[in-house]
Amino acid sequence: MGELIVMPVRKTDAEPPQAAAVNAAQPKPEGSSIDFSIWKRAPKERTVAYFPTYSTVSKAMQTALRSWVREWFNANLEILLRPHTAYAILVYQTTHPFSGKPTNMFTYDIQQTEALNRAFASAANKLGRELASLRTEELGWFTREHYFAYRSKEVVKYVSKNRRAIYKMLNVETMLMDGILKFAIIDIPAMGVEKALVYLRRTFNTQLHRFSDEFDLSQRAEELLRIVTNALLTTLPVDNVVGMPASLPLAA
Repeated sequence: MGELIVMPVRKTDAEPPQAAAVNAAQPKPEGSSIDFSIWKRAPKERTVAYFPTYSTVSKAMQTALRSWVREWFNANLEILLRPHTAYAILVYQTTHPFSGKPTNMFTYDIQQTEALNRAFASAANKLGRELASLRTEELGWFTREHYFAYRSKEVVKYVSKNRRAIYKMLNVETMLMDGILKFAIIDIPAMGVEKALVYLRRTFNTQLHRFSDEFDLSQRAEELLRIVTNALLTTLPVDNVVGMPASLPLAA
């Protein structure tokens, strides 16, 4: 999975007001109803199903993160008044989820210039529409028109030259995916689902907390675990799914 560059995390004594607001609005997970035992059937390395399965899981994870970041951004448009902070978040949420590269790359590798250039290109193609969709009537003209509406390429160019913040976001994706692979391939066979799940939950909570200095996504950890588990479920053969008869036809 390659050597990762772990970006430093800024320490703060108090939670930012935006983070406090978004965390208060998130539903707190109750007793989990996710059937994690399905991960015992996840494909192992060097099998035909390995790459297509985990690339599907990774894309589901990346798509969910971008959706939540976009949701937060639209609820906190005052961040546009701090453009150099807003730039990285805007570019991240408009990058296309990494589709994977056989046989074992499932997220953007921050050490791979070519892959990052593709990410920035995908953002440049969508950022103009993203900016146009923001409801910024209450912000000043300079922010609404001059600073953003006509400068989508400049925003991407700035982030491509000042990569620290977006590196951290993309590195979190890689760490989450590494945690999933370790859970399914190493930890479950070694210690069983329940004990392995303790480490996976810890990874998800830690990494989602580190995602941004502006907001805390760790409250979404259980939801993200559900999303990746459901993504795994869609890749498994019908006769490999717990409680589903092999003879049951697939829905059209």
